[in-house]
Amino acid sequence: MMLTKRQKDILIYLCSKREYITIKQLAMKFNVSNRTIQNDLAFTDSFLSNSKVIIDRKSNKGIKVIANESEIFNLCQELKSLKYRTLDNYERLSIISLLLLCNPINTFEQLSNACGVSRQTIINSFQQVEDNFIKEGIKIHKIRGTGIKITGDEIRIRKYFESKLSESIQDEVILSVVVRNSKLMEFDKIANEIIESVENELNVQFIEFMKIKLLLDYSLYRIGNGCALPADKCTNIKEIKDYKGYESIISALSNFEYSISDKLYFCSLFMNAKISDQYSDNLKTYRDSIDEARMISEYLFNKLQAIQPLAIDSKEHFIHGLTLHLRVAIYRIRNKIPIHNEFLTQIKISMPLIYEFTKKELLKCEKEFDIAFDENEIAFIAMYIGSAYENSFKTESRLAVLLVCSFGIATSSILKTKILQAIPECNIIGPMSERDADDYLSKNEVNLIISTNEYQAKDIPIITVNPLLFPEDIDYIKSRLFQLSYSAMCTHFIKSCANFENEKGEPTYVKDYVAKENIQIVDTCKTWADAIKLTAKPLLDKGKIEQRYVSRMIEAVEQFGTYMVFVPETAFIHAGIEDGINENCAAILVLRNPIIFGNKNSKIVRNLVVLGIKNKDEDSLLRLIYIFENKLNLSSLASKKITIDAIYNMHD
Repeated sequence: MMLTKRQKDILIYLCSKREYITIKQLAMKFNVSNRTIQNDLAFTDSFLSNSKVIIDRKSNKGIKVIANESEIFNLCQELKSLKYRTLDNYERLSIISLLLLCNPINTFEQLSNACGVSRQTIINSFQQVEDNFIKEGIKIHKIRGTGIKITGDEIRIRKYFESKLSESIQDEVILSVVVRNSKLMEFDKIANEIIESVENELNVQFIEFMKIKLLLDYSLYRIGNGCALPADKCTNIKEIKDYKGYESIISALSNFEYSISDKLYFCSLFMNAKISDQYSDNLKTYRDSIDEARMISEYLFNKLQAIQPLAIDSKEHFIHGLTLHLRVAIYRIRNKIPIHNEFLTQIKISMPLIYEFTKKELLKCEKEFDIAFDENEIAFIAMYIGSAYENSFKTESRLAVLLVCSFGIATSSILKTKILQAIPECNIIGPMSERDADDYLSKNEVNLIISTNEYQAKDIPIITVNPLLFPEDIDYIKSRLFQLSYSAMCTHFIKSCANFENEKGEPTYVKDYVAKENIQIVDTCKTWADAIKLTAKPLLDKGKIEQRYVSRMIEAVEQFGTYMVFVPETAFIHAGIEDGINENCAAILVLRNPIIFGNKNSKIVRNLVVLGIKNKDEDSLLRLIYIFENKLNLSSLASKKITIDAIYNMHD
């Protein structure tokens, strides 16, 4: 896990002391509240859980680091080299929102302590938080001398908590706001009993146990604070009662003293929860759609097979797993039971090719089976297909990594062993000296070079590591290998899919998807965020997208990295349908001088394509990718003589 800067500094400070330090003394030292220090120490405890160093607590004395001198020294060295966690704007807004939802009263001081920033920073960010709450129909009240509280429709409040939890379930720092909330945790025992009762009644096992438990914790906390749902206030009552497992869930809840509306709400939570594959057939609910689900699974397998052949022995595994998922999905769709995919934006950004392919093929299934898949359902199916495709690709295409080491045989061998232990999926060549490496590279191709010194090689990414191979070295190698593997996989998919789609030889032109006035050529931009804003400006000026769409695209790059750069020097940037797209649109920006793009896994980018994809049947992303991956087109775009007319008339 990662620590914030303050948590890291607290540990280093405690290591420097030989006596017990009180919480109050630490709070004064770091200029925060006692509660903040206690929260920080909970994280440091987790960080130290696998080490021999412990934080001892004694009443009336305080806390002290307990370990021998060698262990304390090693810990301090590790902490000094450790990259600390700095919350980005998205994470900070998420924490503020969850605190407002989970606590009856909050102060700006409490919010600033929780986020590790100044009170003024919180105040500056608060308008955006308030706007988000207003959009959900929830009011924020600032009461002088007391603090900040929320009011609104109870269903809206619970649903907003549900959406914020889903967004943050994978982020340990944000999730801790909920997990470590003592008011919510008071209801843990009851929540566990409810889940166990429902699982026994339905004879299933819920995969997302933590998520559904926290949702129940929150609902029970709201009920305990006088916010039970009024009679018939739960949404989708008809759909819930039509659900074939409804009676069983209500029966499982019969021993719990809650209103029928709250029980209906609990029922909706369980209906949308994922269950383990081995229990899927136990729910008769999902059997109605077995034939359709299997037919769609076989169709998608055959389509994928035409692009990227999978091992024949994996066919039944692929179809069986996808069929199990589709049974549940089809039932949800037919009964108008909404589902939220917390990974939707990440999937669309990190695997856009697979997502667009899945969307396009499911559209054909919709017409045949009279089923309308929304983007949340499409994203889940894309995840499954992407996993199968990635596994197949990795099996056939291991990246070649050249190890260049100037140290002795023993050190070189140890270094190679450490890399293989940490990253077994790569093919390590060497170790070899610089002279031998030069000779090898003149005759062979490699994907990556790992070196213990400042080795130089043209057109090959190089990572310089410490011969002892520190944890941060391993993390960076893994990140770089994933980047290279993903780029190679995307390149293969693009070419295979393009060949498959263009059997008739009909060219696709830029002008088919992008208006000429939406194409710009400039010398350069100061930052990658400025480049996104400039690319999007023609679409914004015409009202085709809203300002929040531009902001969401920038946030997506900050949050997920540069996965959208899978064509050399070209970024395909977009956000979700609900993020402010008014109609299908696209815009292109070409920089005569490329820029460093993104903060995570930065890449060199010359061309930016902003897409606003409103309709499901729009395939502009795939089509434009086919054009931009063409080597002749990429060469033309890099020319100082490139013109808007030339870009407008480019084709695949």
